[in-house]
Amino acid sequence: MTLTPARILLLVTFLVATSTASTAQTFDDDPHSHIRTTDRRLLRLLHDGVRDSDTFRRLVDRLRRSDVIVYLECGAGTRTADGRLMFISAVGGFRYVHIRVARLVSANVQIALIGHELRHAVEIADAPAIVDGETLAREYERIGFANPHQDTGASYDSDAAVVAGYQVLRDLTGRVAGQIPTPNLQLPTAAY
Repeated sequence: MTLTPARILLLVTFLVATSTASTAQTFDDDPHSHIRTTDRRLLRLLHDGVRDSDTFRRLVDRLRRSDVIVYLECGAGTRTADGRLMFISAVGGFRYVHIRVARLVSANVQIALIGHELRHAVEIADAPAIVDGETLAREYERIGFANPHQDTGASYDSDAAVVAGYQVLRDLTGRVAGQIPTPNLQLPTAAY
């Protein structure tokens, strides 16, 4: 078979079309979504969170109106945190963050952990001065607190993110404050 210009163009078109199917997917129909993942389970959990939790839905809506793009992935938790947000870059009018969450058995707890981390992304969206890791650390020194579960390196959390995670869990389980038994439904540790 001879590779003519038409066949080369067809081959390139096919490769481009199939390669985009394996790249980060959005959990809504917007190709410019602000939350992207390659993990089908996380995609399903994002849908469930938006459907079943007003708190989660508000976080997602706020991010949609922001300049923050979130790349979400699942991975092993660390000894000290099951969720983590890292600032990647500020370029082209957007700020990019990476959220990694541990794969948890309970879908509700995992959605709540994602909600906790999305609240951190909203905190970044609300602070235009955050443009790199250094400015992120300065902002969290101002609005947050040192994560007591983290042994090494700078790690911060915020009351707003902790509250958001628990509120998402309450939305999903139908339980109100005081009804969530600490040992069974405690959120895993998370930080920015």
